[in-house]
Amino acid sequence: MKIKHIEKYILLLSLVVLIVLFILLSNSSSQLPSISSSNQIFSLKTKNGKSYFSLNRETSLVPGDFIHLTKNEDNNWSPYEIKSILLLARQKIQLSTSSGIVSGTTRQDVILEKNWKNAHGIIALRDGKKVFNIQYNEILRITGTLWLLTDIDSKTIKNNQNQTSFYQRTLPDENFFTEIDKLKWTNPTSDENSTPYDLFTPPIIYIHDGDLTTRLPEKEVKTEVLEPFGLTLTKVSKSEYPLILKSWVGETPYFEDLMSNGSSNLGKVVRNRVELGKAYKRDLLRKPGQPSLVQCDDNDSQKMFIVQHFVVQQYRNPQTGGLRPVGRAMIKDFQLGGNAFEINTLMTKVFAGNYTFHFLANLPNLSPQEFSFESTSVDSTFDYGGRAYRFSSANYEDNSLVVTKEDPRQAEIFTKTFSF
Repeated sequence: MKIKHIEKYILLLSLVVLIVLFILLSNSSSQLPSISSSNQIFSLKTKNGKSYFSLNRETSLVPGDFIHLTKNEDNNWSPYEIKSILLLARQKIQLSTSSGIVSGTTRQDVILEKNWKNAHGIIALRDGKKVFNIQYNEILRITGTLWLLTDIDSKTIKNNQNQTSFYQRTLPDENFFTEIDKLKWTNPTSDENSTPYDLFTPPIIYIHDGDLTTRLPEKEVKTEVLEPFGLTLTKVSKSEYPLILKSWVGETPYFEDLMSNGSSNLGKVVRNRVELGKAYKRDLLRKPGQPSLVQCDDNDSQKMFIVQHFVVQQYRNPQTGGLRPVGRAMIKDFQLGGNAFEINTLMTKVFAGNYTFHFLANLPNLSPQEFSFESTSVDSTFDYGGRAYRFSSANYEDNSLVVTKEDPRQAEIFTKTFSF
């Protein structure tokens, strides 16, 4: 065991000496370290009719930076400005912002133009269960395998005939480039070098599990599993209309209000005299003994219904053959979308086309919970474990309804259609 460790120390010492030699040699070298053949650094890709430099390694660039090209063994470098950068969906990038560095995976394709500082928009990055929304004007630099749009003619680029540099010139001296990439050196132009190091590249040595290695093992990438919608439609029931026609005086009908205070206690009900052609709403401040419905203006947002017609007709009992008077009222309910329907004195229950939708919410690590939406309550919401379920819309012709789900941990709004 001791001999094994001594060999490692000797190897490490040899590598340190090698590093010193590499640094000395690199300081005396006059070659540009950022030169490489085009087929090793990037490839040309086309998207939406535009040709992009698709970089094969991470760089740190923004629109307005430059790409420099030259022929082999030629010192005449030609600059080409980066007009825009394409960030593909589900791409791992790092953004340097005015508030710090944010890393994550892009949620959708994003094109960052040269004037991004003055543009309105966001780049959404997901890191695990967190989502970061970065404003364009906060971005200072972008690091990743980028797609770059320039004004370079694709005919100018030919395999093994051009060298390229992504370092940015900051001084008049043609041979001076400042480093903005993470990697100091680009790949060599020759394919004969099988070593993982480039010419004059100081090696980086790691000790992993007691062994020397030039690369750290990559972390296992776990595929994120989206949470299920978590909602089941268990039952759809017809909702009973709260008014029943009980009697009339002359041509004026009287309705019982099943929802008024005391309507369900010891048979005590509230009867309301309703005039034809007048809009009514509930009296939320009523006192005992007063009617539960009061007249209101046609523009009142709380108006409930109006009696359009009322007649009294003789009805013959099919079993006994006897005649009896029956009052018939045509009701228009504004809370049910303005639908008109009949209520008569023969009805003990009235159904006006409104429904109650019963749901069961069930998600991992949460207790199941039941709740319901009324068909008259579009846009009403229910909170379950921090998730907001909203009754979005219903289509009664094809018997379907739409519910949306908002999760504060997710940027998207999820939608599901239920049939009934």
